[in-house]
Amino acid sequence: MRPLRQRLLLGAIVALVVSTVANAADTVTKVRFLGINGFEFKIGDETLLVDPYVSRDPRRVSIPEVVRKHIKQADYIVLTHSHWDHLADVPEIAKYTDAIIVGSQTTLNICRHFRIAESRLRQVESRRTLRLGSFSLTPLRSRHKEPVGYPGSYDHVPERIDKVSDFVEGGTWALLLTGGGQTFLNIGSANLVDAELQGTKCDYLLASIAGRAPDYLSRLFECVDAQLFIPTHWDNFIGHPVEKPGERISLSDFHREIQRVAPSQPVQVLKVLETIEIPAPNRP
Repeated sequence: MRPLRQRLLLGAIVALVVSTVANAADTVTKVRFLGINGFEFKIGDETLLVDPYVSRDPRRVSIPEVVRKHIKQADYIVLTHSHWDHLADVPEIAKYTDAIIVGSQTTLNICRHFRIAESRLRQVESRRTLRLGSFSLTPLRSRHKEPVGYPGSYDHVPERIDKVSDFVEGGTWALLLTGGGQTFLNIGSANLVDAELQGTKCDYLLASIAGRAPDYLSRLFECVDAQLFIPTHWDNFIGHPVEKPGERISLSDFHREIQRVAPSQPVQVLKVLETIEIPAPNRP
């Protein structure tokens, strides 16, 4: 028989392992669709945002009271590219959170213009995985849909950012995000670099469908094996507040196209501001 001290230590280790496994099994990832390509991911008390733009006003660009009403917390903010309908609310969110901001050189230079502290900025590099609390992020090179509105980049901090055209594209990234035992692939503009995504598997594919080329969806599903496809960037954000979004892209046409190019692909369209809860998978 083992000495009492060894038995107590072994019991403590077993209890810790059982507790860890139980906690992992109980982990729930909450995903809220913010409209356009915006998402809020919550695991426990940690929040990660992707492209969080809720102001939806090309004249005022960012409306602080709207931002603060709909976005209460952020620990991490990740950007697919730097257009106004993806980035323009981030400086406001940075005022009342301590969020780390992850994006391209252009995205970070725009943040520097708004005097966001350097210690909070992280520049993406192709396939370099970043650990962000309960999440991990792997950026993959991507392309913006064509033609690109407001093309260009900022190699240095811009002197002026006060209208939508100042938010230039600055390079586009696909985001492979893991958290809560789930894998999410986000494509924020309806285009891709096929070689970057070839053979990618994910639980949830969150991909833009606005302005897509005729071969976009077929190319996408030739590269990506997804358990569920959630389309983004289908809503009309010009003149439509986040509470009452219009339909910019015909969802009927989209569903017909999916039936033609990927008839066995499960699809779920989230309403703007809808939240889904995803339990951790029971995987061996």
